[in-house]
Amino acid sequence: MTIEESVPRARAPKISARVANVIADQILGGGIVVGQRLPTEKEMVAEHGVARTTVREALRLLESRDLVTIKSGIGGGPVAKRPELESLGNTMKLFLQINGANISDVIDVRLMMEPIVARQAAANVTDDQLETMQLALDRMREDPGDYANFQENNAVFQRGVYEAAGNPALRIVMETLWLLVRDAEPSEHPMATRLAAVEMQQDVLDAMRDRDQDASATAMSAFVEETAKYYRRRLNEIISRPVHWQM
Repeated sequence: MTIEESVPRARAPKISARVANVIADQILGGGIVVGQRLPTEKEMVAEHGVARTTVREALRLLESRDLVTIKSGIGGGPVAKRPELESLGNTMKLFLQINGANISDVIDVRLMMEPIVARQAAANVTDDQLETMQLALDRMREDPGDYANFQENNAVFQRGVYEAAGNPALRIVMETLWLLVRDAEPSEHPMATRLAAVEMQQDVLDAMRDRDQDASATAMSAFVEETAKYYRRRLNEIISRPVHWQM
């Protein structure tokens, strides 16, 4: 037996998976734009040379990956969409539960990673990104009593830091971890906590504006450490529970 013969051959994907991959490439590559209705079942049967049941299975696969949504009724059918990071977060919850992790473990990872991200962001941030993050902080200060406004602009600031780091893989991982922690919050943060968070975020942004990598990492470390203390002081019971995945 040769070495090639001893190595197991990868199983060829099912026909429905192959059809799903073709459609996914069209959506992700821009050939089919988000919100665009896909061809009818009849048209896809003819285009791909497969049975109607195969097309339906391919669409179910795409729907499970958040690449299409199936609209019912007249004028309905499959419509192209893009998956949100919440989908990745839900998948991550599944693996966190399997491994007995909790949100406190996620916070520990952020404590390690956020200063590294801030250092990278200080080295790569653009003036437009700085302006966007500053506007987000200013909007949080304008009406700190509006919690929805605080949440929305806090998200803009956090995503701005991750984007400024300039590494899409790092951005995806960090934003997913941030969402996992944020979504564990049961209620609004106290006003004093919000105002303190904005000022510590301002310290991070000021260091980034100076392109000072060490100062950015130090300011971000102080911010996430203070945030971790808050969670463990006020929300310890919640963040200590094992992560629970649900559909």
